[in-house]
Amino acid sequence: MSEIKGKVLKHDSQTRIMHWIHLISFLLLGLTGIAFYWDIGIIYKIFGGPANASLVHRWTAVVFTAGPAIYILLNFERFSKFIDTISSFTKDDFNWLKTMGGYVPFLKGDIPPQDKYNAGQKMLGWLVILGCILFILTGFPMWIWRHEVPAVFLNICYTIHFWDAIIMILAVAGHFFLAAIHPKSRVEFSSMMIDGYVDAEFSAHHNEKWFNKLQQSQ
Repeated sequence: MSEIKGKVLKHDSQTRIMHWIHLISFLLLGLTGIAFYWDIGIIYKIFGGPANASLVHRWTAVVFTAGPAIYILLNFERFSKFIDTISSFTKDDFNWLKTMGGYVPFLKGDIPPQDKYNAGQKMLGWLVILGCILFILTGFPMWIWRHEVPAVFLNICYTIHFWDAIIMILAVAGHFFLAAIHPKSRVEFSSMMIDGYVDAEFSAHHNEKWFNKLQQSQ
């Protein structure tokens, strides 16, 4: 493939702002949640004690919920396209999973062309959406209706909330490693967290289907 110069816009400013809000909220929720579950005093001290940590956790949960909700209302068409993209699994996506996009050294094979998001990112997208829904459905009853709902239901909420958090923390950690540290994909970090742009040559190789659509639209 001949060298392709320049950059292409992958994520606009509103998407990047929403991503930052959600990331910071998630980190605060994860940190305070870990402190609650394992009663870690050193984390409590960061927030000025257990009571303050609890307040931070609860009201950060409001931001965590409201941020994406507002973004979706303001960008419903863009969000719909995002859902369409991550819901579309083609033969190329399944073949990408066989080699994990070349990110796992011992998995060899040709890497098929991908859309704006590769198969792994599509799966992560749905994992995040479902995980966030579970956080909301279990977290707010634990906060607002904890004295009204049956103890059995409350215990179920606590259990689901905990395991949802563990899965999400691991998923976000893996996502961060691939997006910001892995040498084959870390160039994508700036596209979501800084200026929204990614190298055209990288997109032509890693997101060939999406890049070709951009070229045709121009």
